[in-house]
Amino acid sequence: MRRDRQAASSISGGIFLIGLGLLFFTSWWWPGIMLVIGASSAAELFFRGKPLEAAGTFLFFLAIPIGIALVTNIHIRWEVIVAVALIGIGGMMLGKAVFLKD
Repeated sequence: MRRDRQAASSISGGIFLIGLGLLFFTSWWWPGIMLVIGASSAAELFFRGKPLEAAGTFLFFLAIPIGIALVTNIHIRWEVIVAVALIGIGGMMLGKAVFLKD
């Protein structure tokens, strides 16, 4: 079990460092850092045997750059984005409590 956690942590760290390297090449720090954090966190959860939590984590961190793109390019008001984000997070919390009982 300990070896599995170490491997998952190493994979997560490797993905994070690769992502940072790509951010240095592209200079796309914001919101690119959110994708790097999401990808490395999701990878660790996935390799610890929690694929649904990994997907939720990645989608959460992916929603941040998408929300920023919507606000800046399509001119959706921040109030709408924040409301949808809060409703989505609340729905994820409820779904986790109901469907992912340990």
